[in-house]
Amino acid sequence: MDLLTGKRCAKACIAASVLLSTSSAFGVEARVYQLENGGAIAPHLRVELGQDDNPLRGENGSEASAFVTIEPDVKYILQRRNNTLTLGYTGQYLQYFDQFCSDPVNSGFGNTVDRPGDCFSTASQSSDKASYQNHSFGLSGYLEISRRARATLDVSTSIFNQPLGTGLSSFDSVLAQLREPDSFVRNVVRAGFSYGASQARGELRFALDIRDRNFRDNGGRDLSNVGERIFQPSTSIFYRIGSRTQLFAGLGGGDVSGGNSERSIQRTFVGVEFDASAITSGSIRVTDVREDFDAETRGDLNYTGFDVDLTWRPRRFSTVKIGGGRESERATLTEALSITTSLDVEWLHYWRDRFSTEVNFEVQRNESTGQIVNNDANDRTNLLRLEGNYNLRRWLDVGAFVQNEDRTGENANGESRAYSRTLVGLTANGTF
Repeated sequence: MDLLTGKRCAKACIAASVLLSTSSAFGVEARVYQLENGGAIAPHLRVELGQDDNPLRGENGSEASAFVTIEPDVKYILQRRNNTLTLGYTGQYLQYFDQFCSDPVNSGFGNTVDRPGDCFSTASQSSDKASYQNHSFGLSGYLEISRRARATLDVSTSIFNQPLGTGLSSFDSVLAQLREPDSFVRNVVRAGFSYGASQARGELRFALDIRDRNFRDNGGRDLSNVGERIFQPSTSIFYRIGSRTQLFAGLGGGDVSGGNSERSIQRTFVGVEFDASAITSGSIRVTDVREDFDAETRGDLNYTGFDVDLTWRPRRFSTVKIGGGRESERATLTEALSITTSLDVEWLHYWRDRFSTEVNFEVQRNESTGQIVNNDANDRTNLLRLEGNYNLRRWLDVGAFVQNEDRTGENANGESRAYSRTLVGLTANGTF
């Protein structure tokens, strides 16, 4: 976890507090309104209306449907000198105009519904597997204890009611059977402490990351033994080169309890942070990871991970962002484990004062670790999104988009995990 120095925090903390949690990185930013009690509020709302030709991500397609997505985001910010406290809520409400899996299912796995393969449920009435509501509540704080000591705290609770995104589904025939749980709750606590004067040659940072994830299923399956908790402390030392570049190295431990893959994790990492004027900034970290599993039937896992976060501004009206990483990913309902590598590139360009475009490309690859025979999956997903945006008012942007998502690959049994879907629609986002 990175801590800002005292001189940078006054501006950077407010900027980070109003960062939008929407699917697009541009548009009307949340306006910060000062309140009489000294705090401020920053509201934002984004709406999408479009057509999805494969909502259930079936290999042979699924019934197309129009959809609407509403994404509210509101933050309350309280700042005293360089100390900041932020409370926030982000929601995502996705509703398809056609209901999927709304037909009754009596019992067992072999039931037939109007659209075979859409559901996987033992409930008397199965839920809509395409529509969902996600909610995230968060608290973050920055405290400048002294000129040399600073502390941060981030606490969040997220409720994801999204059957299509709760984990790797490595023993199904792609996502059409929807064997993932119907929802999960994720709690995260991150605390950090930094010691080192602003612009000093050296700096020490300590961090603690606690996460837990619990799954729920509307079909009556007991998933209490699937959830897991992760406890990860870490420490790092930074060494400044010049005024804008820092080299760092560190190590961290970790313990994963619960679920079906209890293990301890050791990490050793090196990297660089840089802020080369207003043109290029970011960080790169390379990590050696060792995961020691409690189960005697599983071998230990060793791999090299990485994290990349770069921003390049070749011109005042053009921004390129590159992000990505490599880490292990556990399947939800099986012991399958894969190495997930992801990379996303985003280019935002303002052609006129009011007109801008964004190109976003993401690629994700899941590679089997080979630890579980006949229960692993190898696949690759590409996503390309093109969006145009017009600033209709100072507080309102409107636009249009087209998005294509494509996955190829199969599991160890030779079952295809491929699907393709295309979305087209209109957007509006604004503040108040």
